[in-house]
Amino acid sequence: MTSVRLLMAALLLAGSGAVATGGSVAVAAAPRCPRDGASIQTHTKDADDVFTGSVTDRARQGGQVVYTVAVDRVYKGDVSTPEVSVTTDRAARACGLPDLAKGSPYVFFTNGEDLSTTAASGTAPATEARVARVVRLLGDGRAPTPPEPDTATFTRVAGAPTSLERVAAPGLALVIVGLLGLGLAAGLGRRRA
Repeated sequence: MTSVRLLMAALLLAGSGAVATGGSVAVAAAPRCPRDGASIQTHTKDADDVFTGSVTDRARQGGQVVYTVAVDRVYKGDVSTPEVSVTTDRAARACGLPDLAKGSPYVFFTNGEDLSTTAASGTAPATEARVARVVRLLGDGRAPTPPEPDTATFTRVAGAPTSLERVAAPGLALVIVGLLGLGLAAGLGRRRA
């Protein structure tokens, strides 16, 4: 009997909640990606790297999409190679950009060492107007240049090894001069005697 009363009380409370909310039960919505209403100025300020490039390949890795991007110009950041990997979430509802088209040029606004981007970061097709706004804010940019290869530096610790002939030549010359001197002295000594 007590359990029936508890069940009835629970149903009454649930029903009154539905009436209080206008007859519908409110369900918590899944978080959605905020609409990108920020300006390019805000995007350039918030991004670690800003560059233009074309998508040459894409691959899914776990919950992410990894784009291979041929970089055209670097406007901000440390991108220094002509090809980079850009990561984004695989799900659009989680702010990912899973549908960037191969061969299409984009302006990328990325963060972190993995060059991650989102739908709210400002990454979008590289239209003339968008690129012109980036240039106005950040300048003409630079070409992606690979780092200079390390060059070996040789430090001479000691002189080059000397050949036996070079070491022996001065001594041999002194021996010959000495013998000639002895021969000359002996010849002069015989004449006086």
